[in-house]
Amino acid sequence: MTYTTSSIRTLLSIAVFALFLFAGCKDNNTDTEQENITSIEIDLAGFNINQKFYWKDLDGPGGNPPVIDTIVLPASTLNITGRLKVYDESKNPVDDITEEIEAENTAHLFVYSVANADLIIEPNDTDDNGDPFSLVTVWKAGQPSTGTLNIRLYHEPTDKMNTANPGGEADFDVTFPVRIE
Repeated sequence: MTYTTSSIRTLLSIAVFALFLFAGCKDNNTDTEQENITSIEIDLAGFNINQKFYWKDLDGPGGNPPVIDTIVLPASTLNITGRLKVYDESKNPVDDITEEIEAENTAHLFVYSVANADLIIEPNDTDDNGDPFSLVTVWKAGQPSTGTLNIRLYHEPTDKMNTANPGGEADFDVTFPVRIE
């Protein structure tokens, strides 16, 4: 056997080994696959209110802009119960992702940020570990005002107590106009 043949066999062996090594490292973890979220529904129920408000982006990011309802609340209204629902309307029938998020509540966190409107939103639920989850909330509308409500759903947050920066990945980040009258 010549030196060249030996070198070729060595290189070929290394190449075959590398091929098996990289093929074996393929990521088969589908547990963290991100859902296709096309619609967010906010159900609000309380004194003087029983309404649903929607954020819809049926064609996904980069297409047409989302259709967003303005959340209109009566002034000076306390104890409004809010409940979010999350959907993938690209499927037939529509996929209600809310149930999956609830089942994986320790790996999710809803975060609400109000700007300019006289509105307070407080969590009314916890995950299975007793940490914040905030799928269900209590809303308190104050004086007439306008502003925005930003809602984010974090997947695998690293610090659920720090709503300003909980870590993890945002599954959605939507903003609703808000009017209190």
